[in-house]
Amino acid sequence: MEHQPFENWILSETPLTSSQETDLENHLAICSHCRTIKEGILSVEDLFRSATFESPSPGFAQRFKVMAVQREEDARRMQSYFFLGWTLIATVIVSLGYIGTLMLTSSPASVISDIMSSAVTAAYQFDKMILLLKTWMQVIPLPITLAIVAGSAGLVVLLTSGWVISVWKVSTQGVKTNE
Repeated sequence: MEHQPFENWILSETPLTSSQETDLENHLAICSHCRTIKEGILSVEDLFRSATFESPSPGFAQRFKVMAVQREEDARRMQSYFFLGWTLIATVIVSLGYIGTLMLTSSPASVISDIMSSAVTAAYQFDKMILLLKTWMQVIPLPITLAIVAGSAGLVVLLTSGWVISVWKVSTQGVKTNE
Protein backbone atom coordinates (compact mmCIF):
# COMPACT_ATOMS: atom_id res chain seq x y z
CA MET A 1 0.00 0.00 0.00
CA GLU A 2 1.28 3.50 -0.83
CA HIS A 3 1.58 5.61 2.34
CA GLN A 4 3.69 8.51 1.07
CA PRO A 5 1.09 11.19 0.23
CA PHE A 6 -0.95 10.34 3.35
CA GLU A 7 2.08 10.51 5.65
CA ASN A 8 3.01 13.87 4.15
CA TRP A 9 -0.52 15.17 4.72
CA ILE A 10 -0.52 13.94 8.32
CA LEU A 11 2.87 15.50 9.10
CA SER A 12 2.31 18.71 7.16
CA GLU A 13 0.90 21.74 8.93
CA THR A 14 -0.61 23.22 5.79
CA PRO A 15 -4.42 22.95 5.50
CA LEU A 16 -5.74 20.22 3.22
CA THR A 17 -8.36 20.64 0.54
CA SER A 18 -11.73 18.95 1.12
CA SER A 19 -10.90 16.18 -1.36
CA GLN A 20 -7.54 15.57 0.34
CA GLU A 21 -9.26 15.41 3.75
CA THR A 22 -11.79 12.89 2.41
CA ASP A 23 -9.02 10.76 0.87
CA LEU A 24 -7.04 10.93 4.13
CA GLU A 25 -10.05 9.91 6.25
CA ASN A 26 -10.82 6.98 3.91
CA HIS A 27 -7.16 5.88 4.05
CA LEU A 28 -6.99 6.18 7.87
CA ALA A 29 -10.07 3.93 8.14
CA ILE A 30 -8.24 1.05 6.43
CA CYS A 31 -4.50 1.71 7.22
CA SER A 32 -3.33 1.06 10.78
CA HIS A 33 0.19 2.38 10.01
CA CYS A 34 -1.01 5.87 9.04
CA ARG A 35 -3.66 5.81 11.81
CA THR A 36 -0.85 5.19 14.37
CA ILE A 37 1.10 8.14 12.96
CA LYS A 38 -1.98 10.41 13.13
CA GLU A 39 -2.76 9.36 16.71
CA GLY A 40 0.89 9.93 17.70
CA ILE A 41 0.87 13.41 16.18
CA LEU A 42 -2.39 14.27 17.95
CA SER A 43 -1.08 13.02 21.32
CA VAL A 44 2.14 15.03 20.94
CA GLU A 45 0.11 18.15 20.09
CA ASP A 46 -2.03 17.52 23.19
CA LEU A 47 1.11 17.26 25.30
CA PHE A 48 2.40 20.56 23.94
CA ARG A 49 -0.93 22.27 24.61
CA SER A 50 -1.19 20.91 28.16
CA ALA A 51 2.42 21.67 29.09
CA THR A 52 2.95 24.52 31.49
CA PHE A 53 5.83 26.93 31.44
CA GLU A 54 8.12 26.51 34.41
CA SER A 55 9.96 29.60 35.49
CA PRO A 56 13.56 29.10 36.54
CA SER A 57 14.47 28.98 40.19
CA PRO A 58 15.68 32.23 41.76
CA GLY A 59 19.27 33.08 40.92
CA PHE A 60 19.33 30.98 37.75
CA ALA A 61 20.75 33.77 35.59
CA GLN A 62 23.57 34.44 38.06
CA ARG A 63 24.39 30.72 38.37
CA PHE A 64 24.37 30.41 34.58
CA LYS A 65 26.76 33.36 34.22
CA VAL A 66 29.13 31.88 36.81
CA MET A 67 28.96 28.50 35.10
CA ALA A 68 29.67 30.09 31.69
CA VAL A 69 32.71 31.91 33.07
CA GLN A 70 33.91 28.66 34.67
CA ARG A 71 33.51 26.77 31.38
CA GLU A 72 35.40 29.48 29.54
CA GLU A 73 38.21 29.31 32.10
CA ASP A 74 38.29 25.51 31.85
CA ALA A 75 38.48 25.76 28.06
CA ARG A 76 41.39 28.19 28.31
CA ARG A 77 43.15 25.93 30.80
CA MET A 78 42.68 22.89 28.57
CA GLN A 79 44.03 24.87 25.60
CA SER A 80 47.14 25.68 27.65
CA TYR A 81 47.55 22.04 28.68
CA PHE A 82 47.25 20.90 25.07
CA PHE A 83 49.81 23.48 23.95
CA LEU A 84 52.26 22.52 26.69
CA GLY A 85 51.68 18.81 26.06
CA TRP A 86 52.32 19.10 22.33
CA THR A 87 55.36 21.27 23.00
CA LEU A 88 56.72 18.60 25.36
CA ILE A 89 56.05 15.85 22.83
CA ALA A 90 57.76 17.84 20.07
CA THR A 91 60.74 18.51 22.34
CA VAL A 92 61.08 14.84 23.21
CA ILE A 93 60.84 13.79 19.55
CA VAL A 94 63.42 16.38 18.45
CA SER A 95 65.72 15.38 21.33
CA LEU A 96 65.44 11.70 20.49
CA GLY A 97 66.10 12.51 16.84
CA TYR A 98 69.15 14.54 17.82
CA ILE A 99 70.49 11.79 20.08
CA GLY A 100 69.82 9.18 17.40
CA THR A 101 71.60 11.26 14.77
CA LEU A 102 74.48 11.87 17.16
CA MET A 103 74.81 8.16 17.86
CA LEU A 104 74.66 7.29 14.16
CA THR A 105 77.20 9.92 13.04
CA SER A 106 79.82 9.48 15.76
CA SER A 107 81.05 6.64 17.87
CA PRO A 108 79.67 6.05 21.37
CA ALA A 109 83.20 6.44 22.76
CA SER A 110 83.54 9.96 21.37
CA VAL A 111 80.04 10.87 22.65
CA ILE A 112 80.89 9.63 26.15
CA SER A 113 84.28 11.38 25.94
CA ASP A 114 82.59 14.67 24.99
CA ILE A 115 80.08 14.33 27.85
CA MET A 116 82.87 13.65 30.34
CA SER A 117 84.89 16.57 28.96
CA SER A 118 81.87 18.88 29.38
CA ALA A 119 81.31 17.65 32.95
CA VAL A 120 84.97 18.22 33.88
CA THR A 121 84.91 21.69 32.29
CA ALA A 122 81.73 22.56 34.24
CA ALA A 123 83.35 21.38 37.49
CA TYR A 124 86.48 23.41 36.73
CA GLN A 125 84.38 26.53 35.99
CA PHE A 126 82.42 26.02 39.23
CA ASP A 127 85.71 25.75 41.14
CA LYS A 128 86.94 28.98 39.51
CA MET A 129 83.70 30.70 40.50
CA ILE A 130 84.12 29.59 44.13
CA LEU A 131 87.72 30.87 44.09
CA LEU A 132 86.52 34.20 42.64
CA LEU A 133 83.91 34.50 45.42
CA LYS A 134 86.55 33.78 48.09
CA THR A 135 88.82 36.42 46.58
CA TRP A 136 85.88 38.87 46.43
CA MET A 137 85.12 38.26 50.11
CA GLN A 138 88.77 38.96 51.04
CA VAL A 139 89.05 42.16 48.97
CA ILE A 140 85.57 43.76 49.35
CA PRO A 141 84.28 44.47 52.88
CA LEU A 142 81.24 42.48 54.06
CA PRO A 143 78.79 45.45 54.30
CA ILE A 144 79.41 46.38 50.65
CA THR A 145 78.97 42.75 49.59
CA LEU A 146 75.69 42.53 51.53
CA ALA A 147 74.48 45.78 49.97
CA ILE A 148 75.24 44.46 46.47
CA VAL A 149 73.49 41.14 47.22
CA ALA A 150 70.45 42.92 48.73
CA GLY A 151 70.23 45.31 45.77
CA SER A 152 70.48 42.44 43.30
CA ALA A 153 67.82 40.46 45.17
CA GLY A 154 65.57 43.54 45.26
CA LEU A 155 65.99 44.02 41.52
CA VAL A 156 65.13 40.36 40.89
CA VAL A 157 62.01 40.66 43.09
CA LEU A 158 60.98 43.89 41.35
CA LEU A 159 61.41 42.45 37.86
CA THR A 160 59.65 39.21 38.80
CA SER A 161 56.76 41.15 40.35
CA GLY A 162 56.40 43.22 37.19
CA TRP A 163 56.35 40.08 35.08
CA VAL A 164 53.76 38.38 37.34
CA ILE A 165 51.51 41.45 37.29
CA SER A 166 51.71 41.78 33.50
CA VAL A 167 50.90 38.07 33.03
CA TRP A 168 48.00 38.41 35.49
CA LYS A 169 46.60 41.43 33.60
CA VAL A 170 46.81 39.64 30.27
CA SER A 171 45.19 36.50 31.68
CA THR A 172 42.27 38.42 33.22
CA GLN A 173 41.57 40.24 29.94
CA GLY A 174 41.19 36.94 28.13
CA VAL A 175 41.55 36.18 24.48
CA LYS A 176 39.92 38.66 22.14
CA THR A 177 37.87 37.01 19.42
CA ASN A 178 36.12 38.44 16.39
CA GLU A 179 32.53 37.51 17.11
